[in-house]
Amino acid sequence: MNARDQILLTAQKVFNDFGYRRASMADVSRAAGVSRQGLYHHFRNKPELFIAVIEKAHADTVNRSVQARDAAQARGADYETIVTAMIDERFGRMLRDLQKTPHRVEIFEEAMKRAAPAILEQTRRFHSLLTELTQSEIAAGRLKLVKDLSVDDLLTAFTTIARGISLMQPPLPPHRLKEEYGRYIHLLMHGAGT
Repeated sequence: MNARDQILLTAQKVFNDFGYRRASMADVSRAAGVSRQGLYHHFRNKPELFIAVIEKAHADTVNRSVQARDAAQARGADYETIVTAMIDERFGRMLRDLQKTPHRVEIFEEAMKRAAPAILEQTRRFHSLLTELTQSEIAAGRLKLVKDLSVDDLLTAFTTIARGISLMQPPLPPHRLKEEYGRYIHLLMHGAGT
């Protein structure tokens, strides 16, 4: 791991431990074992460092969703299982990490305020991966959408479900997130019945 990535990993822990407002560049340099000059060589200030932490965290969740997709496909998993694994990596892992810090609301608010473009970029990237998977399943004849349901509509429903589960109060226990994603994706794919 290069010095910048090590600093980002350490900074994420510092922000989780102290919150955005209380964390300082001195806290990060001390925790990372680098001089303040070394830290400022990579990041001009705390907002820039925080944005980089959020960018990396979101990019990592999308990268892990690709790994989850590939692993599920290698096992011969069906579409629902693959989508559930991808959504759990994209949304569940981030939520599980946030649930570990008492500063989750502050971190979430600061991330949305300061790093929205980076978050949106990774959201688009994830949506593109789901689109590619879904279109591939349709082309292979393993998935057929009902009339008037577009791929985009289906994927918007999936991500809306994931976001809704993420906002549940009280929060779900972290170990139940993937199960809940799968349950609601299954319900969406098969309907509630009559």
